[in-house]
Amino acid sequence: MCMLFCLCAACSRAEPVEPKKPQASQRSIGCGIAQTGTGSFVQMKMRVLDLDRSYQLRVPRTYDPNRQYPLIFRWHGAGGNSLSGGLGIESSAKDDAIIVSGEGLNSFWDVYTADSVDLRFFDTMLKAISSQYCIDRERIFSYGFSVGGTLSNSLACRRSDVLRASAAVASGLFINNCQGNVATWLLHDINDDVVAIAKGKSVRDRAVARNGCSTNTVDEGNGCVRYRGCDAAPVVWCESKGLGHNIRGDFAPAQAWKFFQSLK
Repeated sequence: MCMLFCLCAACSRAEPVEPKKPQASQRSIGCGIAQTGTGSFVQMKMRVLDLDRSYQLRVPRTYDPNRQYPLIFRWHGAGGNSLSGGLGIESSAKDDAIIVSGEGLNSFWDVYTADSVDLRFFDTMLKAISSQYCIDRERIFSYGFSVGGTLSNSLACRRSDVLRASAAVASGLFINNCQGNVATWLLHDINDDVVAIAKGKSVRDRAVARNGCSTNTVDEGNGCVRYRGCDAAPVVWCESKGLGHNIRGDFAPAQAWKFFQSLK
């Protein structure tokens, strides 16, 4: 479970932009390289900006080097680590995605600065994994809780050129100038006393504006609504009540994976 942290600074609305155009090739350079799947997380280490960093990599047990796999980054909350429970999207993805779970410095993420060490950590992990494994570059996803969700939201703003979608639980955002548009799935509890729901709604409203959605919604059940008019980069908002600052391991991982799977 994550320690408390505070979010501040309201997000301004941005003008909607055109959806990203597909690249000529969606295959990463790691396609065709023989690798052994594990079906479980394996610790990996790297050096980023003169700092020792670690992450857990889960490659499908049935890994095929000629199949293009989605790549999912997952980000723990404050006080957690790369194996913290509750973010178990791998239970839903099974053998259909490669999953990388980063570990923050001092169990936290830098979500404040424009060129933070953790944005560079993301870049370095993505480059390393893409060079060794067969990744579908049009299906790179990010998923996090609390400050990890805020990091995911930050990546949706600052790495929209590579990220297809972001899913975040109980999160906020510190950035005022986002680039591009990224499909967005958000979950927040009305009674969250760590990250006020107003912070989550600010993320939602900016995504709706950036992605060119209308303010009309379609009820998807389970407290979730999908905004109309932005099928290329959809926005889904889920709201609960009485659960507080909760990782929602019973609900969020399966729903986030379902959202990622729906994107073509």
